[in-house]
Amino acid sequence: MFCPKCGKGDQETDSYCRSCGEFLTDLSSRPSLLNRVLGISNPEKQLNLTLIIDLVTAIVSGFLLFSLMGYFDGAEAKTGIPTTRLVYVLYVFLGLVAVWQLFSFTIGTTFKKKLSASRRAHLKAKSQSAQSLPPADNKDAVPITITEQTTRQLDKVRRK
Repeated sequence: MFCPKCGKGDQETDSYCRSCGEFLTDLSSRPSLLNRVLGISNPEKQLNLTLIIDLVTAIVSGFLLFSLMGYFDGAEAKTGIPTTRLVYVLYVFLGLVAVWQLFSFTIGTTFKKKLSASRRAHLKAKSQSAQSLPPADNKDAVPITITEQTTRQLDKVRRK
């Protein structure tokens, strides 16, 4: 597979490019929902989108919760008619949704930090291993064909 960003060849799918660090996905294999609908194949971009959705959902749920509480509490104070129990169930539901989304957002940010740290460490290790090896000295190398290699091995065998 070739990297779509830098063009480096001989890459493995569902891993990072050895040259530029771009995530490589085989779009023909098992596309996810985000990949099919929005065209996002990079896991970091998918994670960023998920974090945005979690945060927006938590904010909207919290806003709806406090708006409804204010409305129904104000209506009860103004008219004297008590709020029905169904409204309290709605309060609990919206509160749970907001807490769940905030919890999901916190776990996602922790995962994002670990993902970026492991990616940096992986790229650093790759660059260090490439720098630590000296370049190959192929001046004296002579390619040996299969016939030559077989002949050399047969010459070592003692014959009676």
